[in-house]
Amino acid sequence: MRSWAEGALALGLTLVLGVALWQFTGESIDTGASDTTTPVAFDSEGAARGETIAADNGCLACHTIDGTAGTGPTWKGLAGASRPLASGESVVADDAYLFNSIVAPSSQVVAGFDAVMPATYAETLTEDDMNDLVEYVKSLG
Repeated sequence: MRSWAEGALALGLTLVLGVALWQFTGESIDTGASDTTTPVAFDSEGAARGETIAADNGCLACHTIDGTAGTGPTWKGLAGASRPLASGESVVADDAYLFNSIVAPSSQVVAGFDAVMPATYAETLTEDDMNDLVEYVKSLG
């Protein structure tokens, strides 16, 4: 008959081997869907300018920055995340996607939303303004 200490040692070794295997393979133990994203680097000065541009141009009337639902997709956690599109495709919200969403918003509409964002921002904002907006979105984690 085994002692309590031998049983505890066997359980401990099993856990250590399991963790070591997980670390070695880099695979997640949980096979369910995950909504986590990798942290995205951003320019803090550009993000500060972008915050002002967003407020001055009414962007925050449709896009929230706290994760709550709005007329348009929330900007919280958007940058770097995979976005399902109404077309059935999926895209990563990288700099190019975020910039394109300002210039041609109906070209890649997020699933669950209507294509209601006006395309006039490409005419009223400078390229620098749009890049600052992208930096602001990236700063929102």
